[in-house]
Amino acid sequence: MNTPRIEKILIANRGEIALRVMRTCRKMGISTVAVFSDADVRSPHVRFADEAVRIGPAPSTESYLNISAIIEAARRTRASAIHPGYGFLSENADFAKACRAAGIFFIGPGEEVIRKMGLKTTARRLLAETGVPLVPGYDGEDQSVSTLHKQAREIGFPVLIKASAGGGGKGMRIVAAAAQLDSSIESAKREAAKAFGNDTLLLEKYIERARHIEVQILGDSQGNLLHLFERECSIQRRHQKVIEESPSPALPPGLRERICETALSVGRAIGYTSAGTVEFILTPPGEFFFIEVNTRLQVEHPITEMTTGLDLVELQIMIAEGHPIPFSQGEIHQTGHAVEARLYAEDPLNDFRPATGACHTCQFPPAIEGIRIDSGIESGAEVGVYYDPMLAKLIAHGPDRNQALRKLEHALRGTTIHGLRTNRDFLVRMLEHQDFRSGEIHTEFVSEHLEDLIRRISPDEVKLGAAAAALFLHQTLERDAQVLPNIPLDYRNNPYRDPSIRLSVDGEAIEVIWKRLADRRFLISIGDWQVEAEPVEFAPSGIRVSFDGVQRFFRVTQIDDRLFMDLPSGACEVVRLPRYPIHSALAEQADASAPMPGVVSKILVAVGQEIHAGEPLIILEAMKMEQTLIAATDGIVEAILVKQGDVVAPGDVLVHIGATNSTDEGE
Repeated sequence: MNTPRIEKILIANRGEIALRVMRTCRKMGISTVAVFSDADVRSPHVRFADEAVRIGPAPSTESYLNISAIIEAARRTRASAIHPGYGFLSENADFAKACRAAGIFFIGPGEEVIRKMGLKTTARRLLAETGVPLVPGYDGEDQSVSTLHKQAREIGFPVLIKASAGGGGKGMRIVAAAAQLDSSIESAKREAAKAFGNDTLLLEKYIERARHIEVQILGDSQGNLLHLFERECSIQRRHQKVIEESPSPALPPGLRERICETALSVGRAIGYTSAGTVEFILTPPGEFFFIEVNTRLQVEHPITEMTTGLDLVELQIMIAEGHPIPFSQGEIHQTGHAVEARLYAEDPLNDFRPATGACHTCQFPPAIEGIRIDSGIESGAEVGVYYDPMLAKLIAHGPDRNQALRKLEHALRGTTIHGLRTNRDFLVRMLEHQDFRSGEIHTEFVSEHLEDLIRRISPDEVKLGAAAAALFLHQTLERDAQVLPNIPLDYRNNPYRDPSIRLSVDGEAIEVIWKRLADRRFLISIGDWQVEAEPVEFAPSGIRVSFDGVQRFFRVTQIDDRLFMDLPSGACEVVRLPRYPIHSALAEQADASAPMPGVVSKILVAVGQEIHAGEPLIILEAMKMEQTLIAATDGIVEAILVKQGDVVAPGDVLVHIGATNSTDEGE
């Protein structure tokens, strides 16, 4: 059979997924084209591609969601196919249609399938006729607030609001009571419109302590449809997955077979081609319900690849060229266990809000058997507010679940991201958690165990970090000092108090005092805590110190007076404080400041307006996530210091709030 050959593919995406698709293309001998916004001009995916085309400014609506700009980029570079990756336009039927209209292969299912499944509401209505079990809910076209209120009461609280057009937790809200519906509907619609260009909502009964199970399916144009087994995706925060694994520890063979067969029945009902995912909710008693079809590659597809030995991107390209799937269902086997952890630029101690800034150091562990790292970040990269905050995925494969978890934990501990807040330590603590290791997980696991998963570094370790930081700074000064080489930096020929330095370790002020005991041996004191320390090795990237005879290595990145350090139980930031504190007037406590970096999405108050504690002031958007800033106290809005569209940094004052001038008058 003669099939068309794809010689050049444009990847309509960015970051790690663009790089991942390009690696398979290179393996297959296919040329690649990257597209980039102004924010990504120096990104790794741009340099890795054979060609690259600018498609617009940083906001995704003007670049990565701009269909005409992407089609024009493919035309200019003579790309014969487009791979959409995931997110952005990957589930946009109009994009798939525009590709085919331009004579360009769209690597994914046809636009009619995407249109059927792209909206969760229409997918539910279609599959309700096939007998597939559905979560009780509302998928009607009437989107009026009054109808949504009525349907929510009929479903019964708690209710889950979901954006019909997308995924990744965007436009999703859990509503526990009717009083929360109005604000939840409004914010979910707004977030969905910005992320997916569609604000249609779906209501479902929220099933507590459920598990999230999805099945990878694969179909070709000859009518062959197979499943590649299931993935467990129950570890989530903000309704977005952070750790996934395959196979699921919750499925006995009979239940696994029924779920996989149901996924195939869904695929057959819609005539599915290419790689896709059928998602289910599994209740504690063992019932399962269909929730959606993702008509694209999933973020977590590497764990399926690790356990089956297949390359899903290669299979997608072969299917797009018209080839049949080159194996049968009985020829697919899973080997061992695979686990994936998503590394995000976010602050778990600040409600997992996105973090931005410069990534001064990015270092992953050296390649070892069974570890795969899909990354779109590198040292010197700037992480902004416009895109999803995922930096990388670390995937581990082992002969069984325990060995895969151990490998993944080791790889995460060996990962250094300095300059940005990340969820690395949260992920390590998750993998260490006894309940997680026993497989007793569900979609509320993070919220139930949050205190254990985001605990701060212990006081003793903070002191150890402060001592190591002080020695690092001392060694840096000694290396750079213009003194006679045999005279110690802190030498005095008259009595003098022991040298000291004031540091802030993750916000805690500490004074470190040291006394030289020998040429390279010090007695370090922090309050009544003391330790003998000896620098063993020193380099700009870190220091190895012997504390009371036990050597430890601390990875360090120094930026001016800031040190980013990795301690045994987590990352921390150390700031060298001025010797003499700088006194300044305290800001008004009532003023509203940005809790995270972001773009001002909506201003909800006006100058002169009287407000009360708890009332909304401003809505910020960062990395596809909304955050509503609320008033901390009663008062009068004296000044609004930003306008819609402004980019703000954490701590920026956005609204000045003054005291009310009203007084009580006696009669």
